Amino acid sequence: MAENGVMVVGVDGSRSAADAAKWAAAVASRRRCGLRVVYVLPESRRPSTAPAVGSREPSAAEGYQAAKAIVTDVVTVVRAYFPWLEVEGLVESGPVAVALAAASEGARMIVLGHSGSGGGALEALLRRSTAQDLVRRAACPVASWRGQPGRLPDNQRPVVVGIEPGPRGVTVALTAFELAALFGTSVVAVHAWFSLPGVTAAPHDMPSEVLIAAREQFPQVAVAEVSVEDDPSAALLEYAGEAQLICVGSHGRGRFAGAVVGSVSREVLQRSECPVVICPPAS
Repeated sequence: MAENGVMVVGVDGSRSAADAAKWAAAVASRRRCGLRVVYVLPESRRPSTAPAVGSREPSAAEGYQAAKAIVTDVVTVVRAYFPWLEVEGLVESGPVAVALAAASEGARMIVLGHSGSGGGALEALLRRSTAQDLVRRAACPVASWRGQPGRLPDNQRPVVVGIEPGPRGVTVALTAFELAALFGTSVVAVHAWFSLPGVTAAPHDMPSEVLIAAREQFPQVAVAEVSVEDDPSAALLEYAGEAQLICVGSHGRGRFAGAVVGSVSREVLQRSECPVVICPPAS
């Protein structure tokens, strides 16, 4: 696809997946990269042979054709909104997390839809531990789209990022600043801490070294630093209503101001009112 890479969006026929595809296309357009629309069929529903002429298609073939139709519809809508964007559609099979991770090899981001209504297979994925499995398997950030239907990136709302010390924090900050630069908006860097029995509390000062690389690479992005004693997920969610998106780290155990990073990302993923981008260490 495009020489600047590709973004991947998983679709399942739900409204939230269609909105996620439009949001992903808007980001891909700003990145000047391609978009890959992927529908994942369970392994048992992938047809092995074409139906005989004149016979009724078996259910597996019907499911495959329905999946192709959904992908084609999404690709058509995306091209109507972004006619200059390079878009391709794929139907894959297998466990959702495994298939999406494979389809996103070399991708810049995986985007999934999530409306909270439980209306699609991908939405169910986001409510189970499989979502964390996808983050572990993917070598790029994983975004869960949610929010007002049809709302695309703009330059009015900030990108909120959870700040944690160390190399993982640098990766997350770079991702947040890059997206803010694409949208022409600012960053709110949130550093939260709280004390647990037997756990040394994180320093109260913002670990400014985490932001150095992002500030240098994206000097045009204004940043507001927030340092607060609070549960990290609660501190981030306080900004979700007015945010462009929330960017957090995940995968394995680490310190986001004294908490387990995975627990913060899961809580934000479940409760956020805006898109959530989860960054694995290698992203």
